[in-house]
Amino acid sequence: MKIAVRRTYYGDRLCFPGVVPDALVDVRAAYARMLVVHNGLDRGDAVVRAERSIAADLPSLLRDDAGLEQVRRLHDWVLERAESGDLHDGCTWRDVPELLGPPVGRPHTVWGMSGNYLRDAAEPAAPANQRGFLKAPGALAGPYDDIRYPSISRHVVPEIELAAVIGRRCHRLQREEAMSAVAGYVVLCDIGARDIGALDGRALDRAKGFDTFAVVGPWFVTADEVSDPHKLRIRAWVNGEPRQDGNTSGMLHDIPEQLEWLSSALTLRPGDVVSTGTPPGPAPIEPGDVLRGEIDDLGVLECVVVAESA
Repeated sequence: MKIAVRRTYYGDRLCFPGVVPDALVDVRAAYARMLVVHNGLDRGDAVVRAERSIAADLPSLLRDDAGLEQVRRLHDWVLERAESGDLHDGCTWRDVPELLGPPVGRPHTVWGMSGNYLRDAAEPAAPANQRGFLKAPGALAGPYDDIRYPSISRHVVPEIELAAVIGRRCHRLQREEAMSAVAGYVVLCDIGARDIGALDGRALDRAKGFDTFAVVGPWFVTADEVSDPHKLRIRAWVNGEPRQDGNTSGMLHDIPEQLEWLSSALTLRPGDVVSTGTPPGPAPIEPGDVLRGEIDDLGVLECVVVAESA
């Protein structure tokens, strides 16, 4: 199951992509429609009940129901009714890529792993100690948003990464159980201003925390839809020129190792995002560039780099 976020005049709306051609099915509106069709509820009452029953964002949705069972049943109903006419105009939004928001909403914690892939084939294969950084949730941006190039930086580098979304509250996970805490996956472009990091003594808080420096999307994909998260091709292009072409099989520390290590210190909450590092090849971008990133089975990001106004 895939879940997207569509920006609307009602605010951000959780939606099912890929069910109705050229449209996104509004999750709450579809639930209200199902209540009208099956329970005979008045439409107004159904809308009120849907707003109370279905959370408005992914972290809250996972907090209420880690397995997303209610939403999965609704998704099955939507698939069955896609051609029946039950999903009238009131249940859909036009599929406009530029209006997609980050599907992860506003999680408590966004964590990025550092140095989790070899930079080149000449490096020794022995895994280094794990390390990483907290990334400001305010840096999150949608999959087709502009990337703002900070006026105080001259060296900005994007990195395409697989990110795991946590499904339940967890602390001190053991490797054997760690994957059960993963609700699904997203593509994440982890962007950093490397000159700012150097200026700050290699601290990454500011360097990685600028607005739009965490591009996420295009949708959240549940874990059962990804056969093996450690066998996914990761690619990136800038202005059509290849920059990255790697595979998650190249991780030095796999996802269970990362979650065991990270949760030994942090309590992870539903909706939290753990970005798992990037393969070799990232290179600097400049205002005017077009960045495209893709991971097998998870979709595509495409963003224009714009200079931040003074």
